[in-house]
Amino acid sequence: MSRNAPARNRREQSAAAVPGAVRTFGRQLRYDLLAQARNPAAAFFSLGLPLIFLITFTLIGARGDDTAVYYAPATMAIAVVSGTLSNIAITLVYLREYGLLKRLQLLPVRRAALLGSRVGASGLLSLGGVLLLAAYAAAVHGVVPEQPMSVVAAVLMLAMAGSALGLALTVLIPGENAAGPIANALALPLLMVSGGFFPLDASPEWVRQLASFLPFGSGIDAAVAGYEGAATVADLGETALATGVWTAAALTLVATRFRWVPRRRR
Repeated sequence: MSRNAPARNRREQSAAAVPGAVRTFGRQLRYDLLAQARNPAAAFFSLGLPLIFLITFTLIGARGDDTAVYYAPATMAIAVVSGTLSNIAITLVYLREYGLLKRLQLLPVRRAALLGSRVGASGLLSLGGVLLLAAYAAAVHGVVPEQPMSVVAAVLMLAMAGSALGLALTVLIPGENAAGPIANALALPLLMVSGGFFPLDASPEWVRQLASFLPFGSGIDAAVAGYEGAATVADLGETALATGVWTAAALTLVATRFRWVPRRRR
């Protein structure tokens, strides 16, 4: 037998294991996505509530359909943050405190795949809300993005930052009763200061500077600029930098402090 045979066998086994791992992750993702879609609260906050915001903002806006040019991407950010940060934090804390995360470790699936499928399902559900908002803005107001790829890039980076912060927030939430209030107490002020609910044009300079350093400020700006046709490479670079910094910090906290077992005995 050739000396290279053991190494070749190991490579073949690794190559054969990849499809199995992908299929396992795909099945888990399908299960988590169905669970999220069948959860009325998750579906409402990811799909229904952002659409209500968009309808309300455009109805009370003083500039008619022009208002949708800003509020379509702004409410997309609301959908993404609600569907990732809030949804992930609330559901994972609930699963942890009722011992379900601990039991999930008995499945023949890696921990990273379990968390990844949960995060992926939340992200896909929030992206469904983004598509719904885009369709409404186009059908009702005739508003479509001038630079669609810039909007897509900004939305994906918002989803990345929101998912990482949602995972990190589970470290700080002590129990399931506090999950909703704490998640909303973080997400809503961040969205307000970042321009998710109103433009920051008339805000003080220090508020606009603060928004640029927050996890979602530059992402919202880039999405709005993409709808207006004014997005630049510098805008996307600033968004990528902010997203990378906040995501890295959040995932570092998750890697060192994330718990699979309840904090309180039941």
